[in-house]
Amino acid sequence: MVTTAPQAVAEAELARVTIDELDTLDLPEWWELVEGRVIEMAASGGRSSRTGGRAYAALLEQGERLGLGWAFPADAGFVLFPDRRTMRSPDAAFVLIERLPEPEDPAVISLAPDLAVEVMSPSDRVSDAIAKVAMYLAAGVRLVWLAFPAQWVVTVFTPDALPSTLGVGAILDGGEVLPDLRLPVADLFAH
Repeated sequence: MVTTAPQAVAEAELARVTIDELDTLDLPEWWELVEGRVIEMAASGGRSSRTGGRAYAALLEQGERLGLGWAFPADAGFVLFPDRRTMRSPDAAFVLIERLPEPEDPAVISLAPDLAVEVMSPSDRVSDAIAKVAMYLAAGVRLVWLAFPAQWVVTVFTPDALPSTLGVGAILDGGEVLPDLRLPVADLFAH
């Protein structure tokens, strides 16, 4: 469901806010900060939310269980750049243990994840998703999976190669981030 952003957010968008200024705003339920602008996000659809949950579960099982780092669900906010004007929330993410922030549990995570998963929802535009993937890569994310639940395909992005699209018979892997991770594409989308 999309709601109208509160007036305070509209005024703040004109001023270009930082992460540190967000607690003074009346924010919508789901939002991201992009180059100082608060962007209201629509809630995910059932299939896309479930796909994001399956991706998170795989990262949790194959990454955290082995002590390699932390898996994060869709509600985690990552501050992608040092200017603190962009915070994105992938549908699932993983950060290697050597890059984890200090244990004091900050309100936001001031680094880009090593692996980010974005899942297309019915309300998403492909051009916006590709722009988000490009932002992740520019911020230092080493592996991005862009999942399309309606088509049962995942496009894999890395900073040093052309994207590749994997269908139902393929196996997703964790690349350099989680070399032992193997996830059948069909398992990500299974009913």
